[in-house]
Amino acid sequence: MTTLSSKDWHQVLARGVLTALLFQGFITGNPLWVAAALFHQIPLFSVGLQYGLRPFLISSVITSCCIALLGGVKSALFQSLFFLGPCLVLISLALRHRQTSNKEIEWYPTGRLVAYLIAYILGLTAFLTITLFVNGNLQTLQQTLLEGLGKLNPELETLYRPFIAQLVMLLPALFASFLFLFTVINGILAQNILQKLSGNLRPAPSMIRFELPWWPWWTFAGIGILAFFGRGITSQVSINMVVVLLNAFILEGLAIVHSYSTKYKQRNLFLWIFYTLMVVFGWLALLPVLIVGIFEPWLNLKERLSKI
Repeated sequence: MTTLSSKDWHQVLARGVLTALLFQGFITGNPLWVAAALFHQIPLFSVGLQYGLRPFLISSVITSCCIALLGGVKSALFQSLFFLGPCLVLISLALRHRQTSNKEIEWYPTGRLVAYLIAYILGLTAFLTITLFVNGNLQTLQQTLLEGLGKLNPELETLYRPFIAQLVMLLPALFASFLFLFTVINGILAQNILQKLSGNLRPAPSMIRFELPWWPWWTFAGIGILAFFGRGITSQVSINMVVVLLNAFILEGLAIVHSYSTKYKQRNLFLWIFYTLMVVFGWLALLPVLIVGIFEPWLNLKERLSKI
């Protein structure tokens, strides 16, 4: 473990406090502060990726204490479970490495990092879905959303009642997908910032080498069967987990796109156009990426494209 200077420890402490201050945006409701709060994981990620796991844990404790003082214990527990937990999963695994026979350092595979992150997120999805179905929480949330629509326009409450009923049951999956997406984005941003400052412990991973382990496909098949044949809460938990698991396969599909982009001299331009189309067309552009990601073990497109 690298010995940290007093200046480094000041950074560890300051970034922990900064994380807590940014997180307060979710509590205040200020639009600009909320936008900043979406990226509040970046300071914590930067501590772990620059200084290691132990400083990360210390910075995390400082964050939790500050949030507890500013917003209460419940806010601190919420942040720890839904935002700190995913960071901990990634940091603890991302810094693992071994020395090969050629005396080169081999870092923990990115695909396995994402697989463990999605496993944690799946657990949160199940927890949120079960919580939604107990003590009348589902009906309360549905009624709250309908009343909000009714205040805008009384006719909307009747018109959107069936839609709201279905939407509420998928909220755990939507929130978990948002959580997965921003955890990945924040981790990438933190790594890129540190790399520009030459402060990263681990080299930036290549999307071309991204490859999920086999178990997400087995999990997808098992949960899919439960979603189709299950009843009641079992079916709904499974449906939400299937939706969340699709995020991992989207990354697998994006890895294929990145691999194919190496065929072009203007690779960055190709990727820029591709991601612009994804933003513009949304699910219409994501759907083929998702499909090739799901069937990659059988299509083996990475290997086939490399031979073109």
